[in-house]
Amino acid sequence: MTAVRVAVVDDQALFVSGMQMLLESQLDLEFVGSATNGHAAVELVARTEPHVVLMDVRMPIMDGIEATRLIVESGSPARIIILTTFQRDEAVFRAIRLGASGFVTKDATPEFVLAAIRNVHAGQSVLAPSATFDLLRQFAAPAASERPAELALAPLTPREQEIFLLVARGLSNTEVAAAAFVSETTAKTHLRSILSKLGLHNRVHVVIFAYENGLLAR
Repeated sequence: MTAVRVAVVDDQALFVSGMQMLLESQLDLEFVGSATNGHAAVELVARTEPHVVLMDVRMPIMDGIEATRLIVESGSPARIIILTTFQRDEAVFRAIRLGASGFVTKDATPEFVLAAIRNVHAGQSVLAPSATFDLLRQFAAPAASERPAELALAPLTPREQEIFLLVARGLSNTEVAAAAFVSETTAKTHLRSILSKLGLHNRVHVVIFAYENGLLAR
């Protein structure tokens, strides 16, 4: 079994040390390095090619938002989990809009952090649907266009539109597969096609796209 490679980006040495110890205690996870600012984080990701990055938001030199943007734009397949002190943080929402896969609060339990890393690496969402919708209600702008909301999904096949709406409701791959009466592999294949056609980064972006195009109320 190939271990999940994890990088930690935070300017608090004690926090990084704690995360390193936690990661190294797990047989299926590998700590590949740390950085204390966003600029160093971009270099770290390019050098170590982690599967998952735990990224603090507020750091000197370059913050986690800009680092997230640069890492995503570089084409790195690394999935980014934002570290934050507050759940309702506009900076977190901005990072997610730029491609982060979700967030965990710094007071989360070790078990929750480990589950978040594994879930994100597996292509699931680290955000509970309630937390996602809470962020959307506070920081996202719902659709203001008069065009029919369904036009936003015009690039998708009818089957992909069905899968899209299930994912937008916060369902996991397993739950999507059960609801659509397809295998989990097929559900994942449809999701990859949906992300590609709509230019979205991850399943959290599906929720944001649905909300901003007036699709979640339907």
